[in-house]
Amino acid sequence: MKRLIRRVSDSSSFLLMSCDIAEKRRVRWGWIIVALFTGVLFASPSHASDMGVTPVANYFKDGSRHISMLAGYGIGFRMGSKADRESSRELAGVRLVEIIPRIGIGMTDRLGGDAWYGGNVETLYEAVLLHNTAQNGGYGFGLGTTLRYNFISSGQIVPFIDANFGVISLNLDLERQSDGFNFNVGFGAGAHWFVSDNMAVTTEIRWQHISNAKTKLPNDGINVGLFLVGFSYFFADSK
Repeated sequence: MKRLIRRVSDSSSFLLMSCDIAEKRRVRWGWIIVALFTGVLFASPSHASDMGVTPVANYFKDGSRHISMLAGYGIGFRMGSKADRESSRELAGVRLVEIIPRIGIGMTDRLGGDAWYGGNVETLYEAVLLHNTAQNGGYGFGLGTTLRYNFISSGQIVPFIDANFGVISLNLDLERQSDGFNFNVGFGAGAHWFVSDNMAVTTEIRWQHISNAKTKLPNDGINVGLFLVGFSYFFADSK
């Protein structure tokens, strides 16, 4: 009986010690999270503007340059008639992990004056590396260009819309879409969320279509909703 009581007591002590350690870890992580948010807050342009830092709008003009690195996840879906959707059921199961590095060059100064739609046009040159995590796996690599319109305001968020065109080589081993040469087109919308003077978190939602214009069959076409997030760096000499 005494041994049983001792074991229960030891177990209770161990549980209390474990709870204490877990609580300390939660507090420690809580302080880390607070520190990170505080760092982002004081690095944001709202505070940078008080220190005389160049406004965000100066990064979006003729000749401005930036680089981006984004990663994303694409979810396949079906389009077209009922018969087309049925025949391309396989392609709706495509799940793409993508990495997209970009270089952006401003093509115009601000257009539209002080209107809400005021902004500038820029061209982006990009590469894409994708991997299908479903079906038979496989990879693809391509190059392309994107035409983008940035909505410029006095705030720290710069929304944009864009459209892209490129070529891509696939090796996905799908039944309803040929491997090899394909076109990679789409359009989307997103935003730069500036967290410092020249660094922004970039997010984007894009419709992506991959097919070969019937240069090779089968060619049902891959359609995905692509969700992207990454970082963009705006060069200081863009000011």
